[in-house]
Amino acid sequence: MDTFMTTKAEYDYFAAAHKQVRALRRMLRAHSFNAAEFARVALRWEPDAKQAAVLRSGARRVILNCSRQWGKTTVAAAKLVFVALTRPKSVSITVSENISQTAEVFQKIDQFLGGLGIGVKSEQGKKLARVIAMNGSRIVGLAAREQAVRGYTADFVFLDEAARIPDDVIDALLPVIAVRNGDWWMASTPNGRRGRFYEMWEYAEGADVLKIAAPGSENPRLPAGFVERARKERGEAYVRQEFECEFVENGTFLLDRPQVDAVYVP
Repeated sequence: MDTFMTTKAEYDYFAAAHKQVRALRRMLRAHSFNAAEFARVALRWEPDAKQAAVLRSGARRVILNCSRQWGKTTVAAAKLVFVALTRPKSVSITVSENISQTAEVFQKIDQFLGGLGIGVKSEQGKKLARVIAMNGSRIVGLAAREQAVRGYTADFVFLDEAARIPDDVIDALLPVIAVRNGDWWMASTPNGRRGRFYEMWEYAEGADVLKIAAPGSENPRLPAGFVERARKERGEAYVRQEFECEFVENGTFLLDRPQVDAVYVP
């Protein structure tokens, strides 16, 4: 009978990984544990005040209106990993405008899972999908195509750069959280006063809705003077949209959205 042999280095690696998983499980059982605490303690990533507020929230609908380079990909990855590890057999879906953008989220997901020593399995036919070995949870990444998002039942949906995802894709995605009463997060830089992201930011309300604006002026990662240089080079409208979280019209419409709303009778 063959005996499995391993080096001391390999043994130490697997022992440390096993110890880390057991420690993680103990942390996840803590009553007050939330995604912000998880990011700090388990992922060893320190979110800033706005990022922590988003991750700490228990709202079922989160609309995050953020500037460029705010770190929404990292926030999304932290939340997706947190849901997968704290809700056994859960399904989380992240959708971006194109598959390469979704792959950026998965790079961060893989980095977090690898750092935790969490084993994952792939899914046949799905390049951007991870199955958590220890509890059967799934994280699935999709491109923003209407036919691609149908057929899923999910506990959590994250829309990355939601202002640039077509309305028919968002409409097709909404029912996937119905059966499990799942959570729905949208994060984006504005893209004019139109589309589902703008409508949710402008009109969504209720006790389960959280809206957070994160302009570039509150982003500690932007170098001093960067926004003002962009203002000089690209103009005021560009900065207001890309860094100040404003829904700026591009001048191609006869009437802007507030004018239409003012004359509309339900």
